[in-house]
Amino acid sequence: MPSKRDLLEEENPSNGPDRSEFQWIRIFAFTIGVSITVLYLWINPFQYIPDWTAAAIGAVPVVFLLYSFSSQSWQTCAKIAAGVAIGSSLGTFF
Repeated sequence: MPSKRDLLEEENPSNGPDRSEFQWIRIFAFTIGVSITVLYLWINPFQYIPDWTAAAIGAVPVVFLLYSFSSQSWQTCAKIAAGVAIGSSLGTFF
């Protein structure tokens, strides 16, 4: 049996998309990830700091872009980025 709310539900016409349904945190993470990637490539940290450190810093935009495109939590994305940073720094160091 339908509830009163279901019976009285009114059609609410909208003129555009409902902006409250957008995932603004993920949109912001994508914007920051692209910005950091461009900045990383423009600065080229390999000429200023040791190679293994510059390779580890390269994981920072990865965490933002991964979070923006996946449905994972930010903690999971941060753990993945930490693994990428450790792996790339060890691979560059040895």
